[in-house]
Amino acid sequence: MDVSTAGGALVITALRLLHIVGGLVWVGAALVMSFAIEPALRQAGDEGSRMLSRLYASPSIARLIPLSALVTTLAGLLLYGMLSYHETLGSGFGIALNLGALLGLLAFAHGYFAVWRRFSGLDAADEAGQDKLRRNGRVSVWLAVASLVLMAGARYAGPLLG
Repeated sequence: MDVSTAGGALVITALRLLHIVGGLVWVGAALVMSFAIEPALRQAGDEGSRMLSRLYASPSIARLIPLSALVTTLAGLLLYGMLSYHETLGSGFGIALNLGALLGLLAFAHGYFAVWRRFSGLDAADEAGQDKLRRNGRVSVWLAVASLVLMAGARYAGPLLG
């Protein structure tokens, strides 16, 4: 895409906004769920476990993280496709961007298969299932955080990785 045209610049800007805002919602919501809400509800005992199950069954919560992850991933893939070969492989920027993209795709895939598909079927009495969901959620969160750090710092990675 020719970014020197007004239309090309508008498409790039829209995709970057979708990617950045979607990533902010995805990683932010996942961090809050994993490290604030889940531990607090877990400490509340049985009532907390029931509340967590109701929270996971809520359509707005159950869709927020996967939808923002999907928007972020699709916008990122479109942006990645617009980069030149030299930009993606021949510099510190490209190395950091490639690692960030790989970790982001892993976070998305792991989140989809190990967390989101099991979200709505979670039973409040299934403590082993809740523990497994919690562990898998944290793996996905850390993959997404690592991806975010690499992509946010890619511009500054030249001296470190180049």
